[in-house]
Parts: sequence; structure tokens; C-alpha cells
Amino acid sequence: MTADITTTTPAIEELGALVTRLGELTAKVTEEGLGAAVPDEQIADVLYAAARLFSAKTDRVGKVAWPIRADALNATETVVLVTALLDAADVNLFDMAIWYRRAE
Repeated sequence: MTADITTTTPAIEELGALVTRLGELTAKVTEEGLGAAVPDEQIADVLYAAARLFSAKTDRVGKVAWPIRADALNATETVVLVTALLDAADVNLFDMAIWYRRAE
């Protein structure tokens, strides 16, 4: 598998702009203490999109390190997200271990 595929298309450029804007809006909503006002469905849609993109990339290029900056998520945010995803997919830790090395 190829280690990295770099392709610039209008869709990739548009996605980049949307991700930048999403980051800005998310920071603003969080700073203003409005996180609870965001509809569950919107948060879920963002998570689904990110998960699908990451999975599609991993399927295409093999296992990649998640490009999370050291200051991007704290331990609580990470565990809350992982727990919610596992619960939503009805996956327990044993099941997760089966897939852990899937892309290697």
C-alpha cells in the first residue's frame, strides 16, 4: 500500500476550507459555553464524516497515525468520544481488540 496519496482537487480544497471553518465555529461555540445547545444530530454528523474519511484513508493507504496534535484533545475528551463511539456501534473492548490491528 502507498504510504501517502497527495491529490489536490476542487473537492479536497473545499473540504479543507470547510474543516477550517468548522474548527473556528467549534472554538467559538465552546468558548461561549454553548456546546449543550448544539443538536445531537449535528455533532453526530460531524463525527460520522470524520470517521468515514479516516477509515477510507486507512483502507486506501494502510494504518496511519491519527494526526492529533498534543493539545487537540485531552484525556477526558478522548475517552468520552471513544466510549460513545463504542457504545453506539455496540462494540465492546474485546471486539475492538479484534479490529485493532486490522490495517497493518
